[in-house]
Formats: sequence, C-alpha cells, structure tokens
Amino acid sequence: MKQFLFLYPLRDIMDFEVKNNSPQEKEGPKVFREKYKKTLNKCIDLRYRRNGFGINYAIFDDCVVSDLIEMQKDDRVIHVGMNLKVHRTIQSSGEYPYPNPDYILNQLQNPESLRVTGFHLWDCVQRVAKRGYERGLNVLVDEDLTELFSKIFMKPEFRIKKFPGYYPKNLPKRLLPMLMESRRDKPWMLQEY
Repeated sequence: MKQFLFLYPLRDIMDFEVKNNSPQEKEGPKVFREKYKKTLNKCIDLRYRRNGFGINYAIFDDCVVSDLIEMQKDDRVIHVGMNLKVHRTIQSSGEYPYPNPDYILNQLQNPESLRVTGFHLWDCVQRVAKRGYERGLNVLVDEDLTELFSKIFMKPEFRIKKFPGYYPKNLPKRLLPMLMESRRDKPWMLQEY
C-alpha cells in the first residue's frame, strides 16, 4: 500500500515556520497563515490522498497535531514512542535522542511505497526516509512539504498537485550545484529536476 508520512506537524514547529516567514505588514501574518494552511492541505489531498496514499501524521507522545492540518476521517496519527521533552533534552553524550525510525515505520499499514515529509528535512525526515529505503521500501522525500514550504508555496510558479511543486532551477545558479551535491548517495531524495 502507498503511504504518506508527515513527521512532527506540531503546533509550535508549524507556528514558528509561519511566524518567521510571513510578511510583517498589518494583515500579512494572518493572511499568510490562512494561505499556508489552505495550500498545505490542498497539496496533501491532491498529491497523496486522492492518489490512494494512506495519510499518516507522526507526533511525539505528549503532543497533538497542529490546527494547520485538516485531518480527514481515514487519516492516522502515529505516536513515535518518545515525548517532546525527552527529544529536546541533550544527553550526557552531547547528543539529542531521536525516535526510533523502525518504531514509526512499523506502525504504517503494509507500506510498499512511502512518501516522507515534515520537519526537519535534513534531520528527522532524512533519518526516517533513509531507514525506509534500507528496509527496501520505494521511498521519496517530498521536500516541498518540509520547512521549505513556507518559503515557496506563495511563489507564482508553485504547483500544488505535483511534486516537485517548485523547481530549484529558479534558484540562483550558484546554489543548484550545492543542492544536487547534498543528495548524492541519497536515493530517497529527488536526483534530478
């Protein structure tokens, strides 16, 4: 079965993204928040739900899904086996603990094909996507719906229905080689645009 996994759509993370990327004029933040919510949910619906993907939101055990996410009847909330306070507490080793990717993946219903997104692209999303790939799943990270979303969804060329919705070719030429280099040896990331 095809599965869509959105990691950690928590209120504080999503509110931070909206607040720090919204225009600062009088009505800017409120309007930006509503457009963010509408466009994000439309992307999830058109890219995944309507294409037969099971929709899964992974959250820490002591958290709830942000009100920016419009859950549908068949959507699932997956708890990750760790609370947020533990995740945000540095250990004696100097490292932060992370939820076990296998614990998360084991809760998905018969995953064959997996699309992973959420927060944060080069950390948590990458960990779970990599582990899914190691387990033999057909994995792809939808980068559009990570922390990058708040920076790209209002661009006129952004496509809601299909990933990638925003082509990096629109980036300054010096950034594209760095972007492509960051994906080398990561087959769960889009390899060409």
